Amino acid sequence: MKNLKLLLIYTLAMIFVSLFPVVAYGTNIRLIIDGQEVHNMSASPVIIDDRVMVPARDVFERVGGVIGWHEGHRQVTVRYADDVLVMTVGLREARLNGQSIMMQVAPIVIDDRTLIPLRFPAEAFGLDVDWCETTRSAIINSDGEYNGNGDENGTEIIPLPPSTVPNEPPNNIYESDKDELPWEGAPNELPPPNAILVAPEGNDLNLARSVSTTPITTVSHPETMITAIRTPQETGAAAYVVVASSPITGANYFVLPDNRLVVDINNAISLICGTHYVDTTVPISGVRASQFTNTAPRVTRVVFDVVGSAEFSVGLSADRQVLTISFSPNRITEIIAHSDTTSDSLLIQGDVLPSISISTEGFPQFITINIENASIETIGGIVPNGVFASHFTVGQRANGTSYINVFVGNNWPSFSVAHSTNAVVFVMHHGITGVRYDSTRRELLISRDFAMQIDNVQHIDEYLRYRYTVVLPPSADVIGRGELSILDGYINAVNVSRAANGDVLLTFNTSRVLTFTVHENADYFIIRAHLPREIFPFIVVIDPGHGGSDPGTSHNGIVESHYVLGISQKVMQLLNADPFIRAYMTRHDDSTVANPRRAEFANNLEADLFISIHVNAVDAHLTHVHGIETWYSISAREQAGNHNIDSRQLATIMQRQKIDATNAHSRGLFAGNEIVVLRDTNMPAALLELGFITNIEEAARMRETQFQWQIAHAIYSGIVESFATHPPNR
Repeated sequence: MKNLKLLLIYTLAMIFVSLFPVVAYGTNIRLIIDGQEVHNMSASPVIIDDRVMVPARDVFERVGGVIGWHEGHRQVTVRYADDVLVMTVGLREARLNGQSIMMQVAPIVIDDRTLIPLRFPAEAFGLDVDWCETTRSAIINSDGEYNGNGDENGTEIIPLPPSTVPNEPPNNIYESDKDELPWEGAPNELPPPNAILVAPEGNDLNLARSVSTTPITTVSHPETMITAIRTPQETGAAAYVVVASSPITGANYFVLPDNRLVVDINNAISLICGTHYVDTTVPISGVRASQFTNTAPRVTRVVFDVVGSAEFSVGLSADRQVLTISFSPNRITEIIAHSDTTSDSLLIQGDVLPSISISTEGFPQFITINIENASIETIGGIVPNGVFASHFTVGQRANGTSYINVFVGNNWPSFSVAHSTNAVVFVMHHGITGVRYDSTRRELLISRDFAMQIDNVQHIDEYLRYRYTVVLPPSADVIGRGELSILDGYINAVNVSRAANGDVLLTFNTSRVLTFTVHENADYFIIRAHLPREIFPFIVVIDPGHGGSDPGTSHNGIVESHYVLGISQKVMQLLNADPFIRAYMTRHDDSTVANPRRAEFANNLEADLFISIHVNAVDAHLTHVHGIETWYSISAREQAGNHNIDSRQLATIMQRQKIDATNAHSRGLFAGNEIVVLRDTNMPAALLELGFITNIEEAARMRETQFQWQIAHAIYSGIVESFATHPPNR
């Protein structure tokens, strides 16, 4: 019944959203392009959240663009010069030249006409856009230099079947994180407070590196307040600026193995928290600030997610009130094309190792190599005797990205990418045949040159390793062996290998947690990559506390890390049987997982709820203390989100469900503002204490299988109730 109620509420919520968009129908909204007013448009412009929405063809075909529409995926494609923009009805996320970009409003359908936001794509293509309130006119000016080469009906997107949501999650075979490596600092050196204890891939040349020449000295000053973080857009330079209300005592910074630059400002209180504007002219994919410690001397922490091996410097102003973190763009100085009888290659050389991504939106004409935070100082050329490619062109986008368009015609090569100190080698070869990747829709297309029943395809989801394997039958061996580099921001590469029993393994190495579905049409088997939130109505992360080198507390025959793992596995059994909920765990065995990594895993997953499971203990002379309690923290990160439930409401539901199921003594709710997994998660989170193992009677009951299932059912019921009564905003 609870599942039926959950589905009903979710369905009604979705119907409500779809039936009642917040639309302001403008009166006589005029559209003026290059001085000429556009009349007789296919649909009237409207205003949504102060954004003008227009029919795509009426605007962009008039300035030389080419428009495509794919009904099955509800996608509009706008190609203008060398730029390709893909937008999906109902989604704010768009893809510009293969890179994910968030729009202020999503495309909509009104009276069977698709309307898209005007300013975002126009400015992305370098057009000037203005709004005149007195005449209620949207004004666009183009340079008139580009003439589209498509026919008047636009470019047809290859029709593919629409996505289908599986009735249940894929069959999962989990694998542990048991090969995590310890911190490899100096013999007596402790890891940084939030170090992720994993080995970096490749070598240190792939990480950001400091070129600071002046050390930041420590000078005693009274505690200061961090009042602002100014972005490159505000500073006018490739730098972020941290502003303090009074002189800063000192600052430390270091780069973690996952390429996060951590800047700790000592003796400082943060008046700002959460995520901040990311300017694409610098090699940063995320910026966030928090109050890292709340005991004197307090520390404010600012974290930059650095893209590639960018050079940076950190400096303090003379009055010690401004901390500047500067990033240098990478100069691409040379591109050398080479070909032999089996492959083509491009050597892309920069000051430091270029950070690239690959976009296939331009196929079948060309494949695009995007180089982030780079200025290109060389020209295009031919690929002599190219097996796949004929020539390449280069260009520079306004967002600081350089690009190389490699013209391959209808040829589809396998890709591989190799790195050196300051160069990337992009290789096109014959390693895999009959397979190509469409970055527009995150789909791997496999020619139907073999027989396969897609319902029999197996899935192996190793999400803690960011690895997902699709198992095909032995007949798929015709596609060959090797690795196809994808580098679209979601999938790094897919490796094609063969198992001992002859099955063909397609192993996707991903940059974030993805799930995959398998489809087919007359020409292709289609393996489609999804963000979990795109196909699962509700997502929850279950966090078994402690583990590995941190066993937690241990009394009366119970070791906390082992006990909570067993409870978590029972909860997962219940959740995995629920077709509407997709559940993930932060560990599957007795592995060591740093607390910041647990929070970051949930944040990257964009989970709806986070549940951390623990048991309690007190000093030996307080063995009479007993009962169940729940902790919460309504963090700045959570407040910045868009949730229908907060952490205290979640904790209230979870506490009541636990008490109702076990009849245990209720110790109530507690605020845990300093608990990392509550403080640093972006979604509503609760930490559950299941009882005191220092109490002999309570510990004995907790060892009983019946109690363990009672508490597991209570946790499951609390999650279901939270989703049913407060469905997430999607």
